[in-house]
Amino acid sequence: AVRITNLPSSQLVSRQLASTRMVACASPQYLALHGTPAHPDELARHEVISYSYFAARDEWSFIAPDNSSVTVRTHARIHANNGDTCRAAALDHQGVILQPDFIVADDLRRGALVELLPNYRAMTLGIHAVYPSRKHLPIKTRRLVDFLVEAFAVPGWNASR
Repeated sequence: AVRITNLPSSQLVSRQLASTRMVACASPQYLALHGTPAHPDELARHEVISYSYFAARDEWSFIAPDNSSVTVRTHARIHANNGDTCRAAALDHQGVILQPDFIVADDLRRGALVELLPNYRAMTLGIHAVYPSRKHLPIKTRRLVDFLVEAFAVPGWNASR
């Protein structure tokens, strides 16, 4: 399997393929109507499209410029179990999302979405290939993992904006 998470210790073998940065963003049209937050606490007053499988649910955490931690409880207008659905709602000016950069990078580059709070860092997650054991690993699985390692060596979504 491919998992996007900070893996807890488990009985699975894992190989990190890449990492992805979570990005808070919204459409320029949404921001024109609702204002652009200058501090994470202001997100509590915004419409939020929440990813329902996010472990922290509606509590979003950021690292401030002084390296202190800031956590805000958001109030979701929409819960979705798919990052592309969250993205589509944001592109439809429905609110603020916190999604991995690989989902929103192209939209940020072309200005369809605007990164919020650029001085505050949201979490970075690892992208891992996971499998049950190194023992008796099928050659197809080994080759797939090797291919993924090579394919993710320079992730396309990390290209400069």
